[in-house]
Amino acid sequence: MSSKRPATLPPLPPTTMTTLAALLPDRKNARRRTQRSTGMIERSLSEFGAARSVVIDEHGTLLAGNGTAEAAASIGIERVLIVPVDGNTLVAVQRSDLNPEQKAEYGVADNRSSDTSGFSGEALNTLLEEHSGLDLSPYFTDDEFKALISDLDPPPGDKGGGEGASAGGLEVKLRFSTEEDLREFQQLMVRLAEAMPEEETTEARLVRAAESMLARLGR
Repeated sequence: MSSKRPATLPPLPPTTMTTLAALLPDRKNARRRTQRSTGMIERSLSEFGAARSVVIDEHGTLLAGNGTAEAAASIGIERVLIVPVDGNTLVAVQRSDLNPEQKAEYGVADNRSSDTSGFSGEALNTLLEEHSGLDLSPYFTDDEFKALISDLDPPPGDKGGGEGASAGGLEVKLRFSTEEDLREFQQLMVRLAEAMPEEETTEARLVRAAESMLARLGR
């Protein structure tokens, strides 16, 4: 995209009011929010009110801010101010009712909620299949993208066996959307292992904990 902008900008259309219910969610949104991330957004909206814009297209479909819109609906925000822009104008949401502590906390809350969410490799892969000119390389390194889609489609004829599988064993691959999910799983595994008989070795206790976890997931 060219960074050059026209020297003279045409006037923008007037703002309009609509309802949050009139906006359409992006059904192909690749963002995957955790319960913790959603809770952070809901708390931020409850504590500080709406202070972030979302982006919609000409049909009212959300292009960015699906999680914010969902959280706003869940706490009862109904009104939406639509500001038509053409890409040459940065929209700034002005809030003059926040005290210094609220301003400081809001800055942390706004950034932290994004850290605790991730992306769906399946959804990203679908976007690439549907849009041949789409380039995601500015946003994901090759290794990052491969990690997201690594378990989607195993090679033909690959049933999980072969030389890499131990005889009579079961190889399980778990994929986590965020580091927060991984840490929570690790903590759960430790708690399960600690609940096993003390006379067993640490390795045996972890194996039994994994078996217990798989049994729970299988129900």
